[in-house]
Amino acid sequence: MVKVQVNELGEKIGHFKNVDSGETMEHVFTSANVVPPSHPHKWLVDSGLTDESGLIDVNPYTLQHSRHEGVFAFGDAINVNTTRTQNAAESQTPIVKHNLMQYMNGEECNHVYDGKSY
Repeated sequence: MVKVQVNELGEKIGHFKNVDSGETMEHVFTSANVVPPSHPHKWLVDSGLTDESGLIDVNPYTLQHSRHEGVFAFGDAINVNTTRTQNAAESQTPIVKHNLMQYMNGEECNHVYDGKSY
């Protein structure tokens, strides 16, 4: 988003620029989540917990690490196709809590994240 204007009806108009093509477009909106570019911490990458993108490599359904069974993760540091918002992290929290408790009790991690933010 490069700028915001308000039209004669009071609607917010976002002006967006495609960084690849340079094309610009306008779109009416009521709210927006702006996520600035970020990079993984070096210590996290060096730990071996991340994938090639630098995000923590978890099973997208159980949020348990793909290679280190005692590791669970949630939020904007994981390699799951979800929004990078507090709302998404809050919906992942009960999944991690349940599956971590299952793991600690020697049981199968069976609570599944459906990718939705509630």
